[in-house]
Amino acid sequence: MDATTLLADPDAIALAYYVSQPDFIVLVVRATQRHPRCPKCDAPSASLHSHYTRRVADLPWHSVTARLELHTRKFRCRNELCPQKVFCERLPKVVAAYARKTLRLDAALTLIAFALGGEAGARTSQGLKLSVSGDTLLRRIRRAPLPLMPIPKVVGVDDWAKRKGTSYGTILVDLERRRPLDLLPDREAATLAAWLRGHPGIEVISRDRAGAYADGARQGAPQALQVADRWHLLKNLTEAVERSLQSRYPALSRAAEVIREAQVTASTVVIGTGSTTMLSSREDRQIRANRERRLVRYKEMQRLHEQGVSVVGIAETLKLSPMTIYRYRRSEGFPERARCARRRGGLEPYLAFIHQRFAAGCANAAQLWREVAERGYTGKPAMVVRYVRKLRVRVGALSESDRQKQLRLKESFATPSPKRAARWLLLEEAKLGDEEQAFVTELRRGSAEVERVRELGRKFQQMVKERGAKTFAQWLMCAQQSGIKELAGFADGLKKDHDAVVEALRSEWSNGQTEGQINRLKYLKRQMYGRAKFDLLKARVLHAA
Repeated sequence: MDATTLLADPDAIALAYYVSQPDFIVLVVRATQRHPRCPKCDAPSASLHSHYTRRVADLPWHSVTARLELHTRKFRCRNELCPQKVFCERLPKVVAAYARKTLRLDAALTLIAFALGGEAGARTSQGLKLSVSGDTLLRRIRRAPLPLMPIPKVVGVDDWAKRKGTSYGTILVDLERRRPLDLLPDREAATLAAWLRGHPGIEVISRDRAGAYADGARQGAPQALQVADRWHLLKNLTEAVERSLQSRYPALSRAAEVIREAQVTASTVVIGTGSTTMLSSREDRQIRANRERRLVRYKEMQRLHEQGVSVVGIAETLKLSPMTIYRYRRSEGFPERARCARRRGGLEPYLAFIHQRFAAGCANAAQLWREVAERGYTGKPAMVVRYVRKLRVRVGALSESDRQKQLRLKESFATPSPKRAARWLLLEEAKLGDEEQAFVTELRRGSAEVERVRELGRKFQQMVKERGAKTFAQWLMCAQQSGIKELAGFADGLKKDHDAVVEALRSEWSNGQTEGQINRLKYLKRQMYGRAKFDLLKARVLHAA
């Protein structure tokens, strides 16, 4: 093996010999430069002054600590104008001046520091035989220069919590290059405006609907086009619908009571004593509901196919895989889901006996297991316990108190909170369960105002998803004249931010990438175990990009 391949700079140093110890290896190397240059005037010199030895740490070899014993020299500078009369020989590719670690070891530790932080990085370094403390890694993060960022044209702005509910900062993201640009220590308009003035040339600013960011963008970059974030628009809509349902809570209670009464009526199921069918964990009505959803998708696929939409376009519209679309197109009719042959369980041969004993009054699962075990059943008691529990629920073989408890747990429909009801009200019916659909239907039937809220909310959602900027003015007027103060207030807020909202309804830019960068920022912040001061966090976030 050529030993020079193990050296950081074979042209500047040469291996003399090495000393192997059980816990470490010492490499004795000598500097071999013929004409070192003065660090002050850069003049070459061959006038030897003296020798000296440096001991520096290097990267480990096969998990064994390695150290360099570097025999280098001092030279006289022959440039009479240079104030440096004697200089130490520099090895810029091996070790920095006054350093106790080689450059490649220093680079490895810096990489670990930015990737893992202080304490976690120190623990990882110890496993790699790199001796370093968490404080040293944090100093390396602080000492590293911040990366140079190109001049952005499209910027996303949003806030992030230093301490939730107490103090907040601002993150700025280059939406074109998908990388963070800077962190600001607060979310004040003046701070954002000052940053924007220092970065001229910004054309688009995507932001949430906070007034401070709107004012800061107008002051710092009046030429830039402001775009309201679409996710925040939909979030504000949901909050407005939630407030409207909070003032109409009796309507929620009445609708939930109707669903509970229907459940109690449909909860009586009788199983014949001679049946040998295993009880299914899924209700038939759920199976039918799933089939209806697939049938709706199938019909929608046919409609889009007749309009000439490509397979990829249909898949994106219906949120299905292209292979599913191909399978639908190849089938002559609606492809029913194949009923696979059910695996015969070990308990199935004994079901008739269990049903007979259960009908005779034996509802003790342990006793039933002992009896079927005498007849050859080799399975575990838990299988019998689970099956008997289902039998008790189905045939009502519980005490009155247990039956009421089971009814509350399994069959009761709790009145949803206004927040959950608002989500159900705005969600597509195909994405709701049977009980949720029934609740929404009953709620709409029982209150004309709720029906109006749903109609306006769904229209706004459709307008945002389809970029319907042309219909915004009409929707705004309908919401203000709806007589529902919560939606009217929401519409008034949109009107104050009219230009940014209109741009959101027709622009391709949004703050989704900014939200993703905030999520990564939170991960880095938690990873630093409470030591994420602003300068450290800023350095890690920007270097992580």
